[in-house]
Amino acid sequence: MVMNNLIALDKSSSLKLEKQKLEREWEKFISGNNPAPKIRPLMYDSWQRCLEIGISPLQSKTSINLSEEQVKEYVSTDPLFHTLKPVLTKLKNMYMDSGHLITFSNPSSDIVYLDGDLSLMLKAEDMNFVIGSSWAENNAGTNAIGTAITSGSPIQVFAGEHFCQEVQKWTCSAAPIRDPATQKILGVIDLTGLWAVNHPHFLSVVTSAAQEVTWMLRNQLKLERCKLSEYYQSQSISGQSKSYLAVLDRGWKVIKASPVLYEQGLINSNHFLVNAPSLSLSLESRTYWELEHPKGNWRFTLTPYIYGGMPIGAVVDVIPPIITSIKDTFAAKYSFPGTKDRKIQTFKSINSGDLIPNYAEKEHVTVRKSFKCTDFYKSLFDHNPDGIYSCDLQGNLLDANPALERMIGYTVIELQKIALTSLIIPEYLENGLNYLKKTIKGKPQVYEVAVKHKNGYRVNLNVKSFPIFINNKIVGVYGIVKDITKNKQMEEDLQSTKQQLDLFLKNTVDSIIIFDLEYKVIKVNEAFEEVFGWTEQEVIGRQLPIIPDFLVDKCTLNLQKILNSKHVMSFETIRQRKDGSLIDVSNFVSPIVNAKGNVTAFVSILRDISEHKRMEEALKESEKRLRTLINAMPDVIVFKDGEGEWLEANDTALSYFQFENVSYRGKKDSELATYNKLFRDTFSCCEKSDQETWENGHVTRSEEVIPQPDGKSIIFEVTKVPIFYPDGRRKGLVIIGRDITELKETEELLRKSEKLAVVGQLSAGIAHEIRNPLTSLKGFLSLLQSSIDSSNEWYLDVMVSEINRIESITNQFMTVAKPEANTIQLQDLQLLIEQVLVVVYPEATMNNIQIIIEAEEDIPLIRCEVNQLKQVFINILKNAIEAMQNGGKIVVQVMKSEPNLVLIRCIDQGCGIPEERIPYLGEPFYSLKEKGTGLGLMICYKIIKEHQGRILIESEIDKGTTVDIILPIS
Repeated sequence: MVMNNLIALDKSSSLKLEKQKLEREWEKFISGNNPAPKIRPLMYDSWQRCLEIGISPLQSKTSINLSEEQVKEYVSTDPLFHTLKPVLTKLKNMYMDSGHLITFSNPSSDIVYLDGDLSLMLKAEDMNFVIGSSWAENNAGTNAIGTAITSGSPIQVFAGEHFCQEVQKWTCSAAPIRDPATQKILGVIDLTGLWAVNHPHFLSVVTSAAQEVTWMLRNQLKLERCKLSEYYQSQSISGQSKSYLAVLDRGWKVIKASPVLYEQGLINSNHFLVNAPSLSLSLESRTYWELEHPKGNWRFTLTPYIYGGMPIGAVVDVIPPIITSIKDTFAAKYSFPGTKDRKIQTFKSINSGDLIPNYAEKEHVTVRKSFKCTDFYKSLFDHNPDGIYSCDLQGNLLDANPALERMIGYTVIELQKIALTSLIIPEYLENGLNYLKKTIKGKPQVYEVAVKHKNGYRVNLNVKSFPIFINNKIVGVYGIVKDITKNKQMEEDLQSTKQQLDLFLKNTVDSIIIFDLEYKVIKVNEAFEEVFGWTEQEVIGRQLPIIPDFLVDKCTLNLQKILNSKHVMSFETIRQRKDGSLIDVSNFVSPIVNAKGNVTAFVSILRDISEHKRMEEALKESEKRLRTLINAMPDVIVFKDGEGEWLEANDTALSYFQFENVSYRGKKDSELATYNKLFRDTFSCCEKSDQETWENGHVTRSEEVIPQPDGKSIIFEVTKVPIFYPDGRRKGLVIIGRDITELKETEELLRKSEKLAVVGQLSAGIAHEIRNPLTSLKGFLSLLQSSIDSSNEWYLDVMVSEINRIESITNQFMTVAKPEANTIQLQDLQLLIEQVLVVVYPEATMNNIQIIIEAEEDIPLIRCEVNQLKQVFINILKNAIEAMQNGGKIVVQVMKSEPNLVLIRCIDQGCGIPEERIPYLGEPFYSLKEKGTGLGLMICYKIIKEHQGRILIESEIDKGTTVDIILPIS
């Protein structure tokens, strides 16, 4: 509901509904379908003016009217802005967090001051709502700033009431400030925010601020009028004087005047001079005019009255017709060409003696007072930390203080001998001269200039220049100078950063969204529109539309954490597009903090990682399959980086090296060796072979032996594949180790089998060839035995014994060549061993050897071929007896080793077997005895293997040998 012509809406109105109504009215008006829209009359008049001057309703940006230098000049020299600045600062402190920008515009509607929340300022840049931009109604259409100046009254313009569509996202409240002396508009205070934060209260805020400034200006005007009155009193004309005086304020209103001017009707009832020309108060030379009167022409001389370097009014000398005629006669008699002004000044000088009685006394007082202040002003000049200089109207230096000498390196005497313009760097010369000219014309200036130091380097200076007044006339210029070289560098860096930020926002592929503490959108970039589908117009002022319902609570929690900590947060999450589809995003959220340190908004940078996620999932699945594959392989697989540090290993590798509970990643072989001393030598050899592989630059293969905790060793065939970067640097190493222990054993068995086959064939041939003559020899010896006398019987016995031995060897050959038929039966192992001992006991006794049996009770029966096992035990015991040349003990132990196995252990105290020869025991024709054939132990191995058992031999030189025979229990 419209409350009045100034406020757009009542506070109880629905902003969204009213915005939509206004937009419909605007569309009808622009299209010509509704020439009388339902809007406030003030807005309707403004819309009509915009149409008449041809403002485009689709205009998206206003123009920039003031350069940065012009804005700086305005805020540094305009007296109103110095009065206004505290009020603007107070507004900023009070309403910066309300979602508004605080601005002040000059009488031409150009923004010269803008402050507020950074995120809101970034959004406002879209329509060029920046310092220096013009918001005059004839340039930007209906808006609070321009319309307030045009109408001359405070006004609030809400959303669709703006004539240009782009500005309809905003609501503005503005109040003009008038000069109480001239009643001219000096500028406009404005609060601008997004339409969603509209409230009628903000119009009263700016109106109160404008009234506060007006009150300050009125007090200033009172002070100025007081100063003018004091001047009038001090310059009152004596009764004998024939010239009169009037003093005027800045609005040309007469403050004090000689009574005769009222009597003669030269001042009207409103206290203005009658028929005075239209004048603008400036610091130019005096102004003259005449007024016809029945008694003659009255002559007026107006001189600006300067106070504090500024004109606060004027002094008017009025010469009546009688004095005018005397002056003219005098002038005609003594005039010279071109001396009109000088005559007037001379005439005034003549009268000046009458104006101020006791002039000599006053001069004495002034001189005395000046003398007292001389030391004070000299100290102020000499010891000021800022540079101070003075020059004449031609720009020649008159004086400078030591601070300025230090700044630029020249002494005063040196500066007086050169032109000051020669010190200015060329790019600043033109502006520097312009500022000097403006100062000479009476307008103080604040500007920046760069000069060349005497030593050649550049110095950036901030200069405040002021005109020097003597008797209300400008006779020179003085200035205060600060060295801002460091600040200038900071400004340049800041400008560069801002440009980079703008470039980033426009060109980044990441979506950027800025939103306030109520999660309402302030600004989005083009990438956001492309990724999520909403246009900026659709989301401005709305709650964040990209948060899925199921993530609202989590999002709120994250933002609260950022608000409390004021730290950035990065995380991956899910966001929603306009079409309802969900995408994976990487979200980087940063708080925006104001000058007070309070968080006022958030910046969210979102990167669509849906494709990355899909690839990541595919990679994880591929990695999972690869991991399953390598873990299923029985081979050892290890991946190392270019430095030799472990990256990955499969379960087989971890099992072999007992690394199941070891954090192996990132460690080298030498570091991993410390976890298990058993593999120290293995890892040491591995590092050396790794280095050889890198140096060779191609795949290498080798065999490595890895010891196991049970005392056994595993033989690995190791393949190492080096991987390099394109530039030749080491990238990684793939190591594949295959357990070839069984293969090696199979190869050894095959070798032995081939050897046994050869031995068998050879044995069969030899046995066949030997047994035939042996049969004949044994037969003839039997015949001879009855005919040989007793004296030769010993020879016969030796021959029979040796023939029996040959027959025994022949039988062994036949056993190797063709196994005998086995008769498997259950047998008591202890009883079988005792039977064997009966056979070997005589030989043991002859060699001073004691055989001891240690058998556990309840040893189960075993299935075996009795004669074959007897042959095995006889061979083992006979070997033990033969190894014990000096006698001793042989211990035979019978025990259970495992639930289904029985162990027969034979321990002797013989000479022992060298360790390196143990692996070859059991091979055909390999024997450590002088007359041995190597067939006995070979047959033992063969028999035990046929019984599905094993023979293990351990020995130590000079200490003895232990033979373990392990057999399965039936």
